[in-house]
Order: sequence, then structure tokens, then C-alpha cells
Amino acid sequence: MKFTISQKDLADTLNLVSYAVPNKPHHPILNNILLVADKDEQQILVTAFDLSLGIRVQCKSRIELEGKIALPAKLFTQVISSLPKQDIILEIVDNAAIITHSCGKCRIQTVSPQEFPSLPEIEGKNIILPAIKLLQALEGTLFAASHDENKQVLAGVHFQFTNSSWEAAATDGHRLAVVSGTIETDEQLTENAQIETDSNTVEITIPQPTLIELQKILGSVGDNSECTINIDNGIAVFTLPNIQITTRLLEGDYPKYSALIPQQFQHQFIADRKLFDNALKRVGIVADQKNKIVKIICDYQHQQATLSTESSDIAGAVESLNIKPQDGYQQQLVMGFNIKYMEQALKFLPTNEVLININQTTTPVVITPVDGILNQLILVMPVQLIGNNSTAMEEDTSDDEKEVNITANIPSKNEVKEEINIAAETEEAEEDIKNKNDVIKTDSSLRKNTAETKTNSQTSANSTPKTRGRKKKVAAA
Repeated sequence: MKFTISQKDLADTLNLVSYAVPNKPHHPILNNILLVADKDEQQILVTAFDLSLGIRVQCKSRIELEGKIALPAKLFTQVISSLPKQDIILEIVDNAAIITHSCGKCRIQTVSPQEFPSLPEIEGKNIILPAIKLLQALEGTLFAASHDENKQVLAGVHFQFTNSSWEAAATDGHRLAVVSGTIETDEQLTENAQIETDSNTVEITIPQPTLIELQKILGSVGDNSECTINIDNGIAVFTLPNIQITTRLLEGDYPKYSALIPQQFQHQFIADRKLFDNALKRVGIVADQKNKIVKIICDYQHQQATLSTESSDIAGAVESLNIKPQDGYQQQLVMGFNIKYMEQALKFLPTNEVLININQTTTPVVITPVDGILNQLILVMPVQLIGNNSTAMEEDTSDDEKEVNITANIPSKNEVKEEINIAAETEEAEEDIKNKNDVIKTDSSLRKNTAETKTNSQTSANSTPKTRGRKKKVAAA
């Protein structure tokens, strides 16, 4: 094998495929990358594969001799990155790669390419999405995916594809992010596709690490590029210009999140996204570091929202911003939120203004962009505020599906107040019983001490030195 290639082109290619080189491989061969020189196409194919994620990049070059070889990924990448930005020549001589450049030569021992695993070839449903829309979908959902290894099915983004539309969703049980749009397909579902479908709908869940790397690659391609997605037999392949990404899918049924999204809202208002985000950041500085709760008072009459927080009577902050009510509601609406979840919701919406949709203070709040290129929403659960304190009543998160469904079972204000009153009455009753028991114990103790004192006095009066000596001997024995 012998070819000539631009140092910059090869260095950029190696940086792309390095995403699929594992840090701790199951087999030593996975530490390498595969180079295939194609004389007919005058290009080389560079591949890395960790058995779950595979990346293959096509790179134009001048091929003199065809061939296939595997090279240590880390060493080869470092060597190529350090070379002068000029054309280089790579030639295989006696199982070694000889890299010739303008200043000298470098030799790297090769590995047999027969051991390198092949990327799976699939034939399934072809879906075409604009790269810019797929990138925005990942930016709008990945942040909400779970990072808990025990919640495998939630540790990714769930996609639904039909013949005319697509939808991406992610949730960790506390918040939900959904992005949707229209698509073009070049064929119907094939008969041999091993994917469960319902009315020509394909549902897959793609691992979060794969999508993080796909997001980086999408950011490097042109805005006018398209991405073709092939799905079959637990495998998905994303094809971009000169780049192919292969990934295994997550197994398991994704929660039915659509039932959590309200279809109608009683209160709606528009706010400036950046002003809202900056206000949250400022009050978050002095918020309690454990709960990180902010209280938001929406004053529709004065078209103003007031954000406030307190931290154990040590610090506090109040911020105000203008809002645009979308209804005739005149009373104040008071709600509590986890600052982290609200900040992330605003951060990953791409527009200057956002629409806040509310029904009640204990029901899901839906935030959507105003005039976005995609249909996008982020659902955030409020927290229950007790009195004037920003104490959150956290929901149980011990079960994956329960986390998603628990949002519909938050107690109302009256139920919370009733529980507090019952707890107070119970505490008073327990305090009365405790006080009575203390009196009884004290009285019994006094009586016992009085009786012992009388007995000791009588014993002392009637005892003789001989008797005391005898007692001491018995004690000594």
C-alpha cells in the first residue's frame, strides 16, 4: 500500500474517527484504526470501531498501490498531528508504515487487518433529515437524558419515525424534552426489517455517548448537508457526506411520555429567554445549595414576574422581569422550581423569546420557543412551596417508570396543609404524653430515693462495728 495525502486532511480524519476508539478496549485490536486504500475511487477509508460505536471517514488521496492495514490509533494520530502541514507519503514496507514528510521519515509497526472487526452492513428503512435539524434535535434533548447507569433505557434519546414525521425525546424522570419535525423517506419499511412497528412507525432509543459524538460531527458539516439514517436489527447507521456512524441501539420499552404533556393550558405568558436565564443565574448564587429552589410570582396585572430565593436566613435575592400575558388572567400565580432544571430548559431553547404554559401550581409546566424552526417543548415539574419557605417536596425517584408517572400524583395545596395540621396535632399529643411520663418517672424516682434514704438511716443506727467488719469480709470474699 502506498498513497500521498494532505497532512491536514489526514489529521482531521483521524480526529473524527478517534471518537470511536475505546479507552479500555475488550480486545487489543480495538486500540487500532483500519486504513483501506481504494485506487479506483482514489480515496482511503479510515475506520475505528469499539463494537458499539463505529465511525468510518472517506478521505481523498493519490493512491499508487491498494492495500489494507491497521495502525495504533493514539500513536498514529499523534505522529500525523505533529507533522508539517504539507503532503505526506505513507508506504507499507515489511509490515511497517513508513511516513515520509518534508523534514524526514517516521516508522510505525502495523497490525494484521484481518483481526479488525467489520462494521455491520444493514438494509432497512432509509430516513433523510437535514443535518441542521438533526443537530438542533440533539441539542434540544440530550441534556434531559439520564446519566444513571442503572436506568439504561433512559440513558439515551428516543426517536419515533413515520413516513412523514419524526420525533425525538429524552427524560430522566424530572424533566422531559421533545423535538419534532417532518421528514422525507425514500422507501417504506422493508419486510425483513427486524423492528417492531405500529402503523408504519419505527421507535428506537440511541445511546447518549453515540449521540454526543454525532453532535460534534454534525457541527463540523455544512448547514446544507443531509443525514441518511438506516435502521435494522438493533443497529442504526447515520450517513453524512464522507462520514458514516454505526451504533447499537438500547433495548427496552421507553416510557409513554406523551400522556404527561398537557394539551390545553389555563395560563400563558411570553418572556425574554436571556433576561429570564440571567435572573435565574443571579438568584441561584445565593440559593440554598442543597435544594436550589426559586419562587416565581407571576403578576399578570402589572405584567411582571418576580423571582426570589432564600438560603437558611443567611442570604436572599429578588429579581424582576417583564412578561407578556397571553390571556385575561388577573390574579397572581405563585410557583416553585428547581433552578437547575429551569436554567437548562432556557439554555437549550434556540429562540430569543419563550412561551411559558401553565395550568396549576402543581401540574407540569411546558416551555416552548417562539418562532423556532422545529416543534420543540421542554416539560419541567414544579415543586411544592410550603408557606413562605422554598422547601421542595421532592418526588420519589426509585423507579424509572415511576419517575415519569409520578408527576401526575403531586399532592394539592389543601392535602399538603391537611398533612401538616395532622402532623402538628400528632406532635402535640406525643409531647403531652412525654411530659406526663416524665412527671411519673420523676415522682417514682423521688419515692424510691426517699425509701432508700430511710432504710440506710435505720441500718446505720442499728449496726455495730463488728457487723460492718463482717459485711466487709463477705464483700471481700
